[in-house]
Amino acid sequence: MSVQVDVTFHPRWWHKNSNVSFNEKFFYDVDYRIEADIRMRKTLYEKFGDLGLGEEDPKPRPILGSDLIASGFLYSGILGCKVRYSDADPPEVVCANLDEESIMKLDVPNLDNCEAWSRIQVQIDRLMKDFGYINSCINLMGIQNIALDVRGMEFFIDYYTNPDLANHLLDVCTRLSVDIGKRLKKVSKHLSAGVTSIVSKTIPDVYVTSNCSVEMVSLDIYENYLLKYDNILAEEFKPFGIHHCGKSMEHVAEGYAKVKNLSFAEVGAGSDIKSVRSILGDIHLNARYSPVKLMDVSEEELKKDICKLAEDGKPLDLLSFSCVGIDESVPDRQVRNFIRICREIG
Repeated sequence: MSVQVDVTFHPRWWHKNSNVSFNEKFFYDVDYRIEADIRMRKTLYEKFGDLGLGEEDPKPRPILGSDLIASGFLYSGILGCKVRYSDADPPEVVCANLDEESIMKLDVPNLDNCEAWSRIQVQIDRLMKDFGYINSCINLMGIQNIALDVRGMEFFIDYYTNPDLANHLLDVCTRLSVDIGKRLKKVSKHLSAGVTSIVSKTIPDVYVTSNCSVEMVSLDIYENYLLKYDNILAEEFKPFGIHHCGKSMEHVAEGYAKVKNLSFAEVGAGSDIKSVRSILGDIHLNARYSPVKLMDVSEEELKKDICKLAEDGKPLDLLSFSCVGIDESVPDRQVRNFIRICREIG
């Protein structure tokens, strides 16, 4: 069995090579996004078609969001955060920095009467009419990620000084996530390619939550606060997966081992995958490789790195590799080397 490998490029790479703009139009104009998606898949074929990437003659697909870039902003926007868009970068969430009184008054909006969600619903209705199904690639934002966008860095202090506020905000973020997840699940068989596109090749029906910011808290904080809310998601959406792009996933792996129905975990570049494997056992692990290191790593060192990931993350039938966020500074030959070496390992 060959080991699956995937690469995801930064919007700057796409803007340079495909002339696609990732402004508001990309995320809310169905016609523009479908046209851009065709152009992007064609670019992949022109550059890496011999490696199986892209399509020579791509056809329109009912894409909601994108599985070709990484961008999480919708949930925070629904809870009141402003979002800045640009041509060559992913959307930037502007932290709302809500005070304690505002947080305690915060509740999950009725999405049927929510302007931010209505802009998504309009697209769902259009795509269902035109195609009869939807390929949802909206980024499923992690619970703490959303909370930090709403409250700001003060939220880390809230864990110690105002646990009632922390739990209230996490509860709101979780209930919103469940509501959105259920709505997307009704119209799309697969939900998580907008979090990490490797799932399309490994466990397509997994629900993956984005625990990017969990790298910033201790195991105690995870188990005493966040575990509860991850388990609410895990009980609602099966099979369940966790994306952890931090450099030391092993420091919270014992907490992740307590998440129900866990079938997939994305292990951030720099993490101790051997430790993660020993704690999480026989679930699928996706080992991330740093796009910064890929820029100028020698072929010999790259092969050494991948061989170590393979040895530490085995069994190989429960392992895959990806490199996410590759920008225009990474030479094509380095991308080719990464894909080839990962496949040779398999």
